[in-house]
Formats: sequence, structure tokens, C-alpha cells
Amino acid sequence: MMFRIPVITGLGLVTPLGASVEETWSALLKGRAIETHAKAALAEEGSRARVDQLAIAAATEAFEHARWMAHSTDSRTALIVGTSKGAVTSWITPPPHITSLPYIAGGLNVCGVASTAMEVGRALGLSDGPRLTMSAACASGLNALIRAAMMIRSGEVDRALVVAAEASVHPLFSGSFKRLGVLPAEGELCRPLDRARSGFFISEAAAAVCLEARTVDPESECDALTARRPFAIVDRFALGGDATHITGSDPSGQPLRRILRDVAGFRQSSATPLRPIIHVMLSSGSPAETQQIDLIHAHATGTEFNDSIELAAYGDECTAGENAPLIYSHKGALGHSLGASGLVSVVLNCLSHRTGTVPGNVRTTQPLTSNQVRISTEVQRQVIRRSIAVAAGFGGAIAAVSLRSP
Repeated sequence: MMFRIPVITGLGLVTPLGASVEETWSALLKGRAIETHAKAALAEEGSRARVDQLAIAAATEAFEHARWMAHSTDSRTALIVGTSKGAVTSWITPPPHITSLPYIAGGLNVCGVASTAMEVGRALGLSDGPRLTMSAACASGLNALIRAAMMIRSGEVDRALVVAAEASVHPLFSGSFKRLGVLPAEGELCRPLDRARSGFFISEAAAAVCLEARTVDPESECDALTARRPFAIVDRFALGGDATHITGSDPSGQPLRRILRDVAGFRQSSATPLRPIIHVMLSSGSPAETQQIDLIHAHATGTEFNDSIELAAYGDECTAGENAPLIYSHKGALGHSLGASGLVSVVLNCLSHRTGTVPGNVRTTQPLTSNQVRISTEVQRQVIRRSIAVAAGFGGAIAAVSLRSP
């Protein structure tokens, strides 16, 4: 029996610190960081919605990395998009008292959150393959990746382009988040996993990954890998739902802990139902095959309530062996790109696997205390064999994905 395992062969990234993977990665290693809500480093052009421009730029870069142009119209290639709001700033009807041009929709032909997939498919020449849009608040990007990995494992497709994009730097959302108390105090910066944290900055971003099927025959121990060396193998993944509160999570972190147990694979998950959780576990691998986790890319938004709950869960559920995993959050440097943030984390984890380098948590000057994990403010040089990326969103959506080096 042949097993199909998804591997990542191409990466794309557009953030406030760079219009490509290389530009963003270089900026992170140099310790650069945004200082307020920030748009991505991509000039406005054409009549397309801003979010669609970002998505197309990231998807095009990933295609070029993977050398996929020959497969661009293949019916065995899927397009899966993750976004929490799509081209929302193009549909918003301005309040009567606001008449200045930046707030007025420009007559774009949009069709809800699905417009981004439509525009990416058109720009890259994708015509016959499956096309889906996943919208799960700030877990949208990881939900899209997980859905694509499932399609590859099941044999539904041979390749999948996964894109996550968000362009919601708008007064409506900054005002709403301010009222919720999740933005930094006046004059403060975003400091994930820091004792002085007070909230996050909203930012634009788009990330893309190309997935391909790796076939494995366990009886003959024969691998049929892609022609190019992958950035990483999608190892295990899990989805969860926290029904505790519409904008708040369980104070004990039970839903997060449950999916971390599934993704880390060190402990068998309890069969006892947990009341606040609507839980679905979808994973590959087995506890006997799992490696120690070297890197955890935390959701870590820099909010007072969230980060300490996350840190405790990572320490309890993701540690095994003598070496404590590194904890990293890109939100101090890049801001919180909402539905795109989870896939941004995956792209950065892939680069850590490839280069043996983890950026520092540049804004975290007083790290929260933990004896089980490491929070570094400086760039770390370390072999990354296995990593985890986590994302969570309002409404209770939680997702986690582990990657392994090929």
C-alpha cells in the first residue's frame, strides 16, 4: 500500500518588511520591526482589490520556487485560499459622515471572500482543478493548508497551491479591536510573550506554499520524492474549536492543549470528552515516529490574556527529551495579519528548517518565565528537524501543523 505525504516545494511571502520571501527573511534576521499598524511592501496597482494583489504576488513567487508553470492548468492541481475577510475594504459601505476617498468602495466586481481565489486562479492560469476558500478568522491560513494536505493524502489531487492573504488595515477594524482591548496601549509596541505586553498591531500580509505528493511504500521502503528537495514535510495537523467565548479562549487552555497533544504526538490524547471543545483531529504519523520538537511558532499576539495560556500549554504538551524547544512569534516584527498569519508562520518555519536559523523575538525585552521552553530575543543558529505552527481566531477556531525536515 502506498502512502501519500504532502511536501512543501515552493514559498511566497509579502509582508510589511518585504515584497518577497528573501526580503522579509533578511529583515527579520536584521531585527527590523514595524512600529504601528502597517500595510505590506507592495505598491498599489491596477483595478484589483488590495488583498487580491497581495495574494497573487505571493502565489506567483511560490510557483516560481516550485517551478510549477508546466502544471498551471493541470486538473490535478488545487487552489486553496485562506482569508478571514477577503476584499472587505472594497465592499464596506462608508458611514454617511465619511466622504473622503480612502473609505469609499471603488466599484470592484467582487463576490465575497471567494473573489481572492477567483483572481489568483485567473492570474496564474489555473482552470480545471478544485478551488476552495477557507474562512476561519485568524486560523484561516492553517485551515487552508490542512485542507490541501488532506486532499493530497486522499489522492484527490497531486499538487495544491495554498494562499492566505489579508488586507484589513482600516479604521473600522482598528477601532473595533481597540474597543476589544487587544491593541497596544498608546505609545507602546507589540511585545509577544513579554511581561509588559499590551496588544498587537494590525498588518497586511500574504503567504503561499506549493504542496506536492510524496509517495512512500512502507513494505519496500521506497520513496518517490519530488525532483527538487522540499523545504519541509507536512507531518501532523489538527483542528479544534473552543466554544468558551466568542472572542475569548478557555483560561485553562484545554482546547489548545488537546490539539497540541495530537500534533506533538508524545502523548495519547484522552478519550474523555472536554465540554468546551468541539474537536476534530486529522493527523499523520504516530507517536512512535515523532521527533523532538525544536521550534514552536506561537500564535502569541502580545495580548495580556492569550500569551501566558499559550506558553503554559507549550511547556506541558510539546516538550520531550533534554532540549527545550525555541518559541518564536513573528507578530512583534510583522504585526498580526489576521487570516494570513498562520501561513506566514509556516513559511518562516520552512526557512528555519532550510537554513538552521530562527529570528529573535525582537520586541520581547522581558520574556515570560518558563523552564520548559526558550524565548530568545536574538537570532539563534540551530538545526530544526521538527517544528510546529499554531493559529487561533475569534469564534474559537484553532489549528496546528507540524513540519519535518526532508
